[in-house]
Amino acid sequence: MAAAAKAVGVPIKLLHEGEGHMVTIELKNGEIYRGHLDESEETMNCLVTDVVVTARDGRVTKLENVYIRGSQIKRERRAFMILPDLLKHSPVFEKVKELKKADDAKPRRGQRK
Repeated sequence: MAAAAKAVGVPIKLLHEGEGHMVTIELKNGEIYRGHLDESEETMNCLVTDVVVTARDGRVTKLENVYIRGSQIKRERRAFMILPDLLKHSPVFEKVKELKKADDAKPRRGQRK
């Protein structure tokens, strides 16, 4: 129950909104997977279909479907997953903008209203 009660963050919401679209995912071992994101989970586990895998040495392999464990996805400061540009108009970002606007309106320590 505790895990279900946790709030889902913006990156996970965007991942879910990317379902049905073409994505590119880089793994910790350097392999790159590009295909259609069919399903995703809060743990970032992903089911990707019509996949093209590029190995670290440049070899390219085509696979029908791949289940990628979320813990194997590279998570560094730069992008680890590329989602379609159309998601930049996602309602998730509107919510973030509203929260930021409300936060900016709050007086800070030492500031006057």
